[in-house]
Amino acid sequence: MLIRLVAVLLFLGAADAAMGRNRTIHAPAVASALPERLNIGDVYYDCGRGSSSRCRISEFMKHAKVCALLVVKSGAVRFQAFNRDKEICKDESSEPDGRTKKYGVASVAKSITSTLLGQVITTKYRARTRADFDRILTRSIGGFIPELAEGIPSAYVNVPLDHVLRMRSGVRWSEYGWHGLFSGADFFALMVRKSMAQSILAFAHRYPFRRYGAPPAFNYSALDAAIAAATAERLLENRSLVSFMETEFWAAIGAEADASWGVDKTGTAIGPCCLRATVGDLARFGLLVLNEGRAPGRRQIIARSWFEIATKRTGDGDKIPDDSQSQNSGCLLEYRYFWWLREKRNDFTAIGRDGQFVHIYPDRDTVIVQISDWDAWSDPLQCETFLAHDALEAAAR
Repeated sequence: MLIRLVAVLLFLGAADAAMGRNRTIHAPAVASALPERLNIGDVYYDCGRGSSSRCRISEFMKHAKVCALLVVKSGAVRFQAFNRDKEICKDESSEPDGRTKKYGVASVAKSITSTLLGQVITTKYRARTRADFDRILTRSIGGFIPELAEGIPSAYVNVPLDHVLRMRSGVRWSEYGWHGLFSGADFFALMVRKSMAQSILAFAHRYPFRRYGAPPAFNYSALDAAIAAATAERLLENRSLVSFMETEFWAAIGAEADASWGVDKTGTAIGPCCLRATVGDLARFGLLVLNEGRAPGRRQIIARSWFEIATKRTGDGDKIPDDSQSQNSGCLLEYRYFWWLREKRNDFTAIGRDGQFVHIYPDRDTVIVQISDWDAWSDPLQCETFLAHDALEAAAR
């Protein structure tokens, strides 16, 4: 711990001067249609706050510092609202909230990383069935990235890819730190993203140990997501994941605008974070998942069986322990392949730490995108967000 703290202090100045690099993901020449049929008004939802248990969505946007809220039903935008408070969602672009603004989406990038990996496996191995994917997902990370075994081996060498995607790698990682100190995520951000002192793979060598016990317990980890992105890039051999995303993914969904993604010193995409995109393009991503890999024009770019694996509950192995800091006692969640599954329900969502969501209701043909400015994670706001989304989805029927 002391060595890590010293390293943080040594690189702090460098981090201020070098905030990492971003790669542009160019949009195709023609965007896919996302027509507007804005016929949902200011609906009520059961908020359980104050003297009344009924609140308006407009009140929710103010209370929860929601910058942008978009509801897409059957391929059309049925509701959109933006917060015009200039103190909300401020960033270096100074662009006002709206459909053209590119928002940072934090850990929503993890769900995009997972989906890209599914596309890479579909493309490289011509995977179509669950058995096809299982043959790849049961392989250990060291089989994809052998240099992780060099020197002091990283603990990821013998971890199956499936375990990484379920945040059950067993690698001794602390996402949240000890009373807010010594957070693995903060150290990763400093060393890999900000100062660019280490690549993702070099950083992974800092973690040579796994926790005892089998099967490994759920442990939310930015490094697991980083390793997933590095694995996807290794499967591409002589091509970067960012380049693949631009030509095979961003083009296929018909993105309306360029996006950007942070990369490490070798140019590898930083899988757990650092992606910026418009709400419309986040909705297009959600529609691709909703349609189980079918892009506009009915082109199947990811095998449907991938989404059976990635987004459908398979059993108690998907449960998040009650004592996990990632669990929310007010609205219980489960976890698969960098997606959060609502317990005893079919809807699931990507979630970013400041209140970003790409929430998918597969039985209702609905995607909800929300960008917020929570500044830090809030369990009560997460639960209230789900109630607000449920009301918007019901109003869109």
